[in-house]
Amino acid sequence: MKDFKCILLIFILLQSFSEIYAQQTYEVRTLVKPIEVDGFLEEQWFATDSISELIQLEPDKGDKSTRKTVIRMAQFEGNFFFSFKCYINPGEKISARIQQRDQLDDSEDIVAVMLDTYNDKRTSQLFLVNPIGTLTDSKVTDDGKEIDRLWDTEWDAKTSVTDNYWIVEIIIPFKSIQHAPNLSLWGANFGRVIRLNQETAWWAPVSENFRVSQGGTITGIQLDNEEKHKLTIFPYATARFSNSYLNGGEDEYKADAGLDIKYQYRSNIVTNLTVNPDFATVEGDKEQINLSPWELRFPEKRLFFQDGNEMFGTRIATFYSRRIGDMKYGGKAIGKTGKYQFNALFAKTKENEIIGDPESWFNAFRVKRDFLKSSTLGITYADKITDTSYVRSFSADYVLNLGETWKLTGQFVTSAPGDFKSHSAWFVRFAKENNIYHYHLRYTSIGSNFQENVNQTGFIRDDDRHELDSDISYKFWFNKQITYLNLAAYNNIFWSQEGELRSWYLTYKARIYLKNRFSFDASYNNEYKLLDKDYYNHYYRTEIGYNTDESVFINAGFRTGKNFDRDFNLWQINTKFQLFKKLTITYEFNHLQYQPDPTSQSTTINVLGADYYFNKNLWLRVFTQMNSVDNKFYFYGLVGWRFKPPFGAAYLIVNSDEFDDVLTREHLQTKIIFLKLTYPISIL
Repeated sequence: MKDFKCILLIFILLQSFSEIYAQQTYEVRTLVKPIEVDGFLEEQWFATDSISELIQLEPDKGDKSTRKTVIRMAQFEGNFFFSFKCYINPGEKISARIQQRDQLDDSEDIVAVMLDTYNDKRTSQLFLVNPIGTLTDSKVTDDGKEIDRLWDTEWDAKTSVTDNYWIVEIIIPFKSIQHAPNLSLWGANFGRVIRLNQETAWWAPVSENFRVSQGGTITGIQLDNEEKHKLTIFPYATARFSNSYLNGGEDEYKADAGLDIKYQYRSNIVTNLTVNPDFATVEGDKEQINLSPWELRFPEKRLFFQDGNEMFGTRIATFYSRRIGDMKYGGKAIGKTGKYQFNALFAKTKENEIIGDPESWFNAFRVKRDFLKSSTLGITYADKITDTSYVRSFSADYVLNLGETWKLTGQFVTSAPGDFKSHSAWFVRFAKENNIYHYHLRYTSIGSNFQENVNQTGFIRDDDRHELDSDISYKFWFNKQITYLNLAAYNNIFWSQEGELRSWYLTYKARIYLKNRFSFDASYNNEYKLLDKDYYNHYYRTEIGYNTDESVFINAGFRTGKNFDRDFNLWQINTKFQLFKKLTITYEFNHLQYQPDPTSQSTTINVLGADYYFNKNLWLRVFTQMNSVDNKFYFYGLVGWRFKPPFGAAYLIVNSDEFDDVLTREHLQTKIIFLKLTYPISIL
């Protein structure tokens, strides 16, 4: 008993030490005049305190960063200022390229600012900058579980580079970020990626990237004008020329206009209304090889849905915004008050005669409540209503963060019309994970008629299942010729609700990354599917690449095996390279060959893209893809100019899509030239 008490005391002391060690604190100074954000450190910066020690997350967790980084913060009249001085060794190269906003990740040298503006240990707003000033802003939710890179707000950064260091200066207006009113203490963390040696380091040590609850705090925040309401309108105008098989091949000219309204009631609550929204600046979805019999899921690219859309990211997705087609109008309200976060939206769509979809009302509501240190409870309601029918669903879910690495999640969903049992679903998942390893075990039950209801508003690939799912992965770091070795096993099996075995899916992978930047990947998959009969599928995959952990790379792969009673071979090449400093080229090649192939599904897909950046707010993008199975050729060209970033912009778009119609055997073609101007106007 005595030994047990000693062990318990040591455990408590270790836990206390861990909490103290992680809780870094920084007091923000208020300046007497603003800082000129130009990428060079002026004298005012040196009157503020500094952070000069970051702790590695990878590769040597817990050690000090191998390169010195000096971070400072300040505030002046409604603006936050941050500076990073990132030292490098003489002769070292940094990895960075100009690219479109929101494309940065850890494949380049970057610095990161995370601001938990509600100090709720769950949500954060993330700002990334690379050495040449490319920006990415994101929302972090569920204590790092979800990262929404589609969120945009108004901020800026300037950089400069020397032989010994690179500098970033950042300005973030208070009005650009939702935050709790009158709160002088925020959660925060600051990080740096050093691409040369695969290093990630943070101010407050974390068990994995973007863990909000393990960050530090910043104090002394002075928020001005908290009670002022803010109203911004985003009028747009478009001009469009088209010639399409849908209108009989006739030339068509059309001018249009619409309006988005953003009203910020307080710093923590925002509403949006849209009338006749236009989504024509959205490029086409990239062609994908689909070896399964189920629908592919594509990301949401339309601006109206992006802010707050991360809240609907539950495992059983009862709301999938791409189910909403051409809209007449819509609105939403998002925010957080106290322990409650919410997103409520509605949309009225136009009739789509081509697919036989009538005018419809879509409604979705989501609310999450904080409890314990960093856990949440959530409920979601979604429906689709027409003059003759309706579907609706109700969901309840939870995220329990049970410590530094343990997590328990679950969800229950029921839908209507129909009987309760066959139109409901639920799951429970238990996981232990950090940046080095991941283990989880999940059980899911989905009713036999669940999909037909929920897929009217959500995204469910399949139903009628009792499912067991277990993943295991571990990353081994080395210090010699091998940089790391990553091993993973993914195991899934499910039965019908009546107990009949329907599928298993077993995949085993290995990835080795060498100091010379070459990488080798290998995997084996064994799959059983019961559809119209028993199918036993399997494949082997090998892949070799160079520099694949960085933003400029090349890799080639080969996959072979059996897929639904057909032998197949799949060759793939994927590369991204900088032809010039401001020009980036991407190319993807996929050649799929079936044997036998009675329905002529063998295909070759080529995807070629080019991005030229005059500067980070003026760019030219060309995107083409060709699919041999139906002689499909798609071309998308865009000249974009963000004159008031990120929302004030002008776009000139040229779009062409042609293919062979399988049913009519006609060659169909659509050509579009499109001009759009959006100008934000602040009223209050």
